[in-house]
Amino acid sequence: MLGLGIDEPDEDEDAQIEVGGVPFIAEEDFLSKHGKAFDLSFNENKEVKLTAVTA
Repeated sequence: MLGLGIDEPDEDEDAQIEVGGVPFIAEEDFLSKHGKAFDLSFNENKEVKLTAVTA
């Protein structure tokens, strides 16, 4: 499963990061590809949008 959620991390493949004070679970491969800096916002449907922050 690729993506983020609020479940407990799978000890072998997942890591927990915090974005804007909100804990997220992400696969290590996802974090390796996109980094660990993200921004939270809402889209036009008022759904949470997670965007990778580039330097």
